[in-house]
Amino acid sequence: MTDTSAPYKVIHVITRLDWGGSAQNTLLTAVGHDRSRFAPMVVAGAIGQWDDQGGAQAGEAQGGILRQAGVRWQMLPSLTRELHPFKDLVALWQLIRLFRRERPAIVHTHTSKAGALGRLAAWMARVPVLVHTPHGHVYYGHFGRCLSRLFLLIERVLARVTTSMIALTEAEREDHLTQRVGSRETFAVIPSGIDIERFRRAGSGAAARLPGTTYPDGAFVIGSVGWLTPVKGHAVLIEAFARLKRKHPAVHLLLIGSGWLRDELKTLAASLGVASSVDLLGMRTDVPECLGAMQCFVLPSLNEGMGRALVEAMAAARPVVASRVGGIPAIVKDRRTGLLVPPGDAAALAAAIAEVIERPDWARTLGLAARDRIDASFSVPAMVRAIEAVYDEALKRVGLA
Repeated sequence: MTDTSAPYKVIHVITRLDWGGSAQNTLLTAVGHDRSRFAPMVVAGAIGQWDDQGGAQAGEAQGGILRQAGVRWQMLPSLTRELHPFKDLVALWQLIRLFRRERPAIVHTHTSKAGALGRLAAWMARVPVLVHTPHGHVYYGHFGRCLSRLFLLIERVLARVTTSMIALTEAEREDHLTQRVGSRETFAVIPSGIDIERFRRAGSGAAARLPGTTYPDGAFVIGSVGWLTPVKGHAVLIEAFARLKRKHPAVHLLLIGSGWLRDELKTLAASLGVASSVDLLGMRTDVPECLGAMQCFVLPSLNEGMGRALVEAMAAARPVVASRVGGIPAIVKDRRTGLLVPPGDAAALAAAIAEVIERPDWARTLGLAARDRIDASFSVPAMVRAIEAVYDEALKRVGLA
C-alpha cells in the first residue's frame, strides 16, 4: 500500500534530458512540484553520442539542475530513443524493478518511446496511477506508413491502462481522439510552460545583432529554432528562402539547433545559391537573445504537438509564420496572431514571409498580438499546478485521495 500520509511519490520517465521542448517540460515539472504534496524523481535514458538538442552536454547540465533542486534522478542507458529490441527489453525489466522498489503512487511518462516502455512497466509493477504526456505523436511525419500504424495500435492498447493523458493543445487532444487513442474524460489539455517574462524582455526592443552571425547591417533576419531533422521542415524553409531571396535580396536566415541534417541543409543552401545568407548556428543556450535578433520567426514543421519555440517567439513579440499542422493552429490564429501555411509548401511559406517583410507596420501588430496571446496560462507555475490537479483527480479515481 502507498503511504498517503507522506507526499505522493511521482516518477517521471523520458528517453532524453536534452534542451528539447519535451525534456524542458519534464524538467520544469519535476523541479516545480509542490514538495509538501509530491516527491518527484526523474528517470532518463543516456543520450550518448547523439547530438540533437545539445546531446550529452545538455543531459549533464539538466542532471545538474535536478540535483541542485533536490530532485532525485537516475540514468537508464538501456532506454534509448531508437528502436532496439534487446535494449528495449532490458529497459522494460529495469523499469519494472525500479517501480517495484520505489513503489510510486504515480508514474508520469513523456514522449512515445518512454511512454510505451514506462507505462507497460508501471502497469506490470501495479503502479496505481499512470499519466502520459505524448508531446505530439508519431502517427505521421516521423516514420513510414507501416511503422506509424504499428505505433498507433500500441498507443490504443496502452491508453486503456493509462489513468490520465495530457495534451499540450486542444488540437493535439482531438488528433488523439480522432485516432481512437484515449478518451475525452481522461484527456487534459495543459500548455507547456515557459519563462514568459524572460522572452518578453528579450523582444521588448528593436532586433539586436547576434554574435557569431554573418549578416550585414540592414539585413532582414528570419529565423527558426528546432532540431535539424526532417520532421521540422528546414529543407522546405531553405527552399522558401531561396525563392524569397530573388525579390528581397537583403534577407538572411538563422537556423538555431543541432542535428544530423546539418551538412545536408548546408549542401541544399549551396545548391540553391543562398549559402552565404544562411547561418546554421548549432545548439544555443541563449534562445531569448536569438529570438531578439530575428524580425520574423518561422516554424515549418511537418508534425508538431505545440511548438515550444513558437510560443517563445510569440512571447518575444515576433511576427510568426508556421505550418498549419498538429497543435500549431491552436496557438496561432491565422492573420491575427501570426500566419499559417500548408506544411511542405515552399511557395506558400515564401509568400507569407514576403508579406511580413512588405507590411512592416502590420507585422509589428501581429507580433504584439502574438505576445498578448501568450498569457499567464503559458507560465511554468500554471503548467505545474495544472499537472498536479490532473494527479489529484487521478488519485481520487483510484481511491488514494
